[in-house]
Amino acid sequence: MLIAMSMPILLSEYFDSATGKDYGVGFWTKLKLAFVMAQNRKRVTTGSHFLEHLLMATQILKVPKSLPGDVVECGSYKGGSATNLSLVCALCDRKLQIFDSFDGLPEPGEGDQEHVLLRLQTVHSYKQGAWCGTFSEVQRNIDRYGRLSSCNLNPGYFEDSLPEFKTPCVLVFADVDLTRSLETCLRYLWPLLQDGCCFFTHEAQHAEISSLFFDRTWWHSNLSCSAPGLIGAGTGIGLVPAAGGFKSDLAYTVKNPAVRNFRQDPQTGIVR
Repeated sequence: MLIAMSMPILLSEYFDSATGKDYGVGFWTKLKLAFVMAQNRKRVTTGSHFLEHLLMATQILKVPKSLPGDVVECGSYKGGSATNLSLVCALCDRKLQIFDSFDGLPEPGEGDQEHVLLRLQTVHSYKQGAWCGTFSEVQRNIDRYGRLSSCNLNPGYFEDSLPEFKTPCVLVFADVDLTRSLETCLRYLWPLLQDGCCFFTHEAQHAEISSLFFDRTWWHSNLSCSAPGLIGAGTGIGLVPAAGGFKSDLAYTVKNPAVRNFRQDPQTGIVR
């Protein structure tokens, strides 16, 4: 009930008339999409919330139609988020590139066996083979509840599959759990991500993941650029009601945002 009450506030940008206008996607289409996404969360096992999917859908719908690029998901589990993102990609005539081993997590390296979640004061542990969804299982779920024709499934560990991918991207969603896996995704996908577009991570509350987006040395050494920071680091973007306010596991950063699109506070002069 609280989620239903908060949706008009949290997703005002999603329902804004400008969102999706470039693709001929109006209010009723977006309302239907939101309803189907909510239903799909009950139909397909997923580690993410449909409000998180809608937030990403908003960003996809806001990308100018003239800007080329695919949507990329790294880490699919059972295909729940991919199912919903495939519906958005179908509306925008874009491809959803799904990268997953379809055999669960790789063997966690040093520092990845456990992650600290400061907000929850808990520790998550990981082991090889966890969060496994098979290729046929993911394909079947997308075919039944999403739009399989809008998807390319790319099997294999990221260090094997991502080097072969060279297509520009307009959004990346990394739900990969391990810092080493995220580093691989960033090395290969950040150069392909179009300026002004979003890179989402689903481990916002993990100190080890969030801190990577602020690690100046890592970014300069691996991508020859400044660390972009992370919106929602530590707590996630406030989408889902929780004790003490709102939370989620989703956070994002924007590649080379155009400062001309920022607003300046007339009282303080601060650009935002």
